[in-house]
Parts: sequence; C-alpha cells; structure tokens
Amino acid sequence: MCTLIPASRLYSITDRPDVVAERERLGDIEVDLMMGKAHKSALLVLTDRATLLTKLRKVSSRKAEPMAQTIINQLSDIPSSFIKTLTFDNDKAFARHQDIAETLRADTYFTRPYTSQDKGTVENRIWVIRRFFPKGTDLRKVSSQRIKTVEQYLNFRPIRKFDYLNPIQQTLKHRCVALIT
Repeated sequence: MCTLIPASRLYSITDRPDVVAERERLGDIEVDLMMGKAHKSALLVLTDRATLLTKLRKVSSRKAEPMAQTIINQLSDIPSSFIKTLTFDNDKAFARHQDIAETLRADTYFTRPYTSQDKGTVENRIWVIRRFFPKGTDLRKVSSQRIKTVEQYLNFRPIRKFDYLNPIQQTLKHRCVALIT
C-alpha cells in the first residue's frame, strides 16, 4: 500500500537544493531507465551525481510497484544516511516514488517533461552503457552477469574530472573525508 509522506518531501527539480548542483556530496542520485528493443525490456540505471558511482539492474516490468521495490533493493546496501535526494523523470514506472522516499528517507525530485538535461549525469552514463548495449538491443537476452560486468567497467573506469580516479575511488575519497571531519 502506498503511504503518503509530507508534501514537503516531494519536489520539482527547480526546488532541488543548490548543493545538489555543486556535485560535492554523496547521495544525490539520478534514476532513469535505458530502454531496450521495442521498449519490451529495460535497464534501471542509478548514478550518484558527485562520484558517478553507477548501479545497473535489468528490469522485467515497468510497473510502478516492482520498480519501486527494485530501486529500494538496489540502494539497500547503502546506509540510508548517505542517500539525500533521488531525481526521476516523469515515467509512469516511478509513480511509487513516495514508497521509495519513505523507505530510503530521501527527498524526491522530478524533471520537467521532455527535458533529459535535467538528469544529465545519468543520461551521460546511459550514453556510455550504449557502447555495450546499442539501441535495438533486446535486454531480455542479455545475462545478468554481462550487466554486472558493464557496471564494474563503469565504476572502475578512470574519469578525467576526478584526476583519473574511478568512481569507486572517488566514493571512498568522499567517505574518508566524511569520517575524518
């Protein structure tokens, strides 16, 4: 059952705090679906804005309830105190955002309709993922192991803006700073 949360926890992307735009803190996560052949399959992509740490999961349904549970499961290994915001587009798959927000104790934000640049970080990750799964790929035929391999590639790939640290190293760097201060 969908539980209502205070309206103060549901926002348009225009209401997102300035700190999210700075990409300095862990836990500001962008969420999107990379669609497969004929929109019959999809890959859930979750990316942290500050570190580019990315989680991938093949989804068999775009229905809101299973999607909410998949997102919660994907983020359950991260301490809830680290997850601050989740940014979604207006896909019906994210209709149970209240359940996600309540479970993860995070604020949810929504992009403006037809404005993919509002979630540019996850869109960029999807662009990289498309090197492995070009448009027209039937993701139902792609193994979970192959998706895990691509996820590892993304997270161990050196990034120039991080002085060639990879997203995992960048995440650990943020966590070490947080523990020291």
